[in-house]
Parts: sequence; structure tokens; C-alpha cells
Amino acid sequence: MASKPLRPIIALLLLSLLGGGLWYWATHRSKTRTDALVLYGNIDLREVQLAFHDTGRIMKLLYVEGAPVKAGTLMAIMDPIRYQDLVDADKRALERDRAQRLDAERTWARVKRLTQASFNSRQQKDDARAALDMARASVKKDKAQLAYDMRQLVDTKVYAPVDGIVQNRILEPGDMAFPQSPVYTIARSRPLWARVYIEEPELGKIHQGMSAYVTSDSFPGKKFVGYVGYISPSAEFTPKEVQTLHQRTILVYRARVYLSCPTIKLRLGMPVTVTIPFHDGPARPLTCPDGSPAETIHGGG
Repeated sequence: MASKPLRPIIALLLLSLLGGGLWYWATHRSKTRTDALVLYGNIDLREVQLAFHDTGRIMKLLYVEGAPVKAGTLMAIMDPIRYQDLVDADKRALERDRAQRLDAERTWARVKRLTQASFNSRQQKDDARAALDMARASVKKDKAQLAYDMRQLVDTKVYAPVDGIVQNRILEPGDMAFPQSPVYTIARSRPLWARVYIEEPELGKIHQGMSAYVTSDSFPGKKFVGYVGYISPSAEFTPKEVQTLHQRTILVYRARVYLSCPTIKLRLGMPVTVTIPFHDGPARPLTCPDGSPAETIHGGG
């Protein structure tokens, strides 16, 4: 049991500790509130539905779910035999009509020369000219048909239109493919951004181009540098996925914080914390670790 003379000293120490704690809390809260805006959101998701342009039976699918792909990567092949037969037939028809055009050009040159020497009638000249025009039209038609069937043959292969990750492989080899039936769903990996919502009182402090950094619980201590690339021009009520009883009537503005260097570490849909410093924010890199230039994108919805 503490003696009576020590009690005032202990009480003074407790009051000092309490006062120091209150001062630290107030200072830390003020600094957080005035020096940076902290927002909570998710890495956003945008999908591409990949389908064949024509109808046919799928021969090969080259990727499975979770595989990263680059733009221009061959993804799937349809059985090309029908379209290859059409292309071969078009080439034979073009060769035949080119030979007929060459014969018509020679006939026309001979008839024109003889007509000038009064050996042929004008009717013969007109007939030769008409035959030449028809031969040329046939060749032109054959070229157009060959180009169309070549396009169909090329369309038996599907290429990735963007960089991304195969999210879903919908069909399998042996299935019939149709233009309205997607074969793959690709989740885009570039550009990569965090979707956040800014409350109206904070809107005047934020503008496009401000630096920011993104953190995730999956990578403690790791900061991914980015920037504010888009702020919605119209307000909306707090989205359902972040709504509480208190937040139902709060108007917010949707924003995107783009990652300067997209990374596979931040997976689509992952919850993240976005910090936007008001002063001396993190410098944006000019190049990414893989040597590619840092991205700068503005706009979007």
C-alpha cells in the first residue's frame, strides 16, 4: 500500500501520462486529417469477352484459367478446313480469269489495230472491248472473293486483344463456336487502378494528377505508387458494398487511382488502402522495374 506522501506524486505522474497520451492522439489525428486523405477501395475489374468471328468447331484452346497473356497472343484455333477449301477454290478461279483477261487484252489489241486498217467492222471492235471489260470485271470479283474468304480463314484463329489474365475458359475443344458465344473471359491487367469514393467535403482537396500510393494487407510495408487519374463529374449515393446505416445518405464521387507500374501482386477485386498526400506526395517513377515506361492515363468512367 502506497504511503500518503507518495500518492500526490503518483497522481501527478498518471495525469502527466494521460495528458501526453491525449496530446499525441490529438496531434496524430490532426496530422492525418490535414496532411493526407486516406480512402478505402478495391482494385477494379474490367473484362474482355473473347469470341470467334465465324462459326465452326473448336480445334485447340491454348490457355487455361489464371494464365497471363499479352496482347496479340494466339489463344484458340477453329478447324480451318472449310475456309481453306474456299480459299483454294478462289485462287484457282482467279488464275483462270486472269488467263481469260490476258486473252481478251490480246484480242482487243489485234481487233483495234485491224479496225484502224479497215479490216474489221466497228461491231467486232465493240464485241472485243466488251469481252475485255467482262474479263477485267471477273478478275476484280475474284480478288474480292479471295480477300473475303482469306479473312474468314484468318478468323479461325483468335488472338488476345489486350494484356490480361484468363479469368474463365468457357468452351472446350470439340465445342461449336459462334460469334455470339465467348470462348474466353480475359481480365485486363493494364491499366490497373483502385476504385475509391471521395466524400463531398473532401472533393475540393483532390484533383486529377495528384500523386498517391496504394497499400494492401497482403503486402505489409509495400507501397505501390500511383496517381489520381479520374474523378467522376457527378455524385452518387454511397455504393451498396461500402454502405452502413450512417452512410446511406452520404453523397460521394467515384474516383480512380491508377498504378504507375501495374503489378500482378495486386489482384483484381483486392481490397486496398489509398493514401493521397496533400503535400510532398511520392514521386512518380519514369520507368517500371521491368524497364517499361511508367503509365500516365487520364479520364475514364
